[in-house]
Amino acid sequence: MANSLFSQLPLSFPVREEYTFDNFVVGNNLAVTQQLMQAKEPDAGQFIYLWGRSGVGCSHLLQACCQYVGTQGLTAMYLPLDQLRQYDAAALEGIESVDLVCIDHLDAIVGERPWEIALFHLFNRLLDSGSTLLVASSKPVRLLDLALADLASRLSSCLIYQVTALDDDHLVLLLQQRARVKGIALSIEVAHFIVNRSERSVTALLAILEQLDHHALSAGRRLTVPFVKEVMCW
Repeated sequence: MANSLFSQLPLSFPVREEYTFDNFVVGNNLAVTQQLMQAKEPDAGQFIYLWGRSGVGCSHLLQACCQYVGTQGLTAMYLPLDQLRQYDAAALEGIESVDLVCIDHLDAIVGERPWEIALFHLFNRLLDSGSTLLVASSKPVRLLDLALADLASRLSSCLIYQVTALDDDHLVLLLQQRARVKGIALSIEVAHFIVNRSERSVTALLAILEQLDHHALSAGRRLTVPFVKEVMCW
């Protein structure tokens, strides 16, 4: 990624290294994953809008795309608007030469006209430059209360995909996958036990895995159903 771009404070939002395509559990999101695998290729010039409730993996997918194009010697920029909005909307100016721009948490600036105007103009500049734009929100475009009709029109012209939550079997697969990365032995029985008693979100499950890993290391214990019950008070 271009260091000169990331040297600007408002645009210094590094991606999380663990967010890759390799460790994204696809579940029922095969179509969107395949589309993004094409969008991350050089000179793709695509505009894609992802939506899904918190924790389904939109942020993971955007950052995975950023990481990939960086390894190809191309420029990518990850812009989470829930953090970027503390700066002036002019922060979106001058980035149209970036090969891939990923706008996350669109909901954070809905109704804020200066930001909506800035996004509309960025959309047009990226279209002219042939860059790829990925946008993520918790809602479909038609349910966003956008103040700028032109921005709603532009977003509606994107390829639109809903990112859906994983079912229990895929959540178990995800837990075991992340546990292996951490060097944790997690049986399918224990993984199912955790999923059946926790909030059905990736964020919540990974937080539980972190907590269990910490306690297991401190106590020198393996992750068993009795140990999980003890730590989580289930």
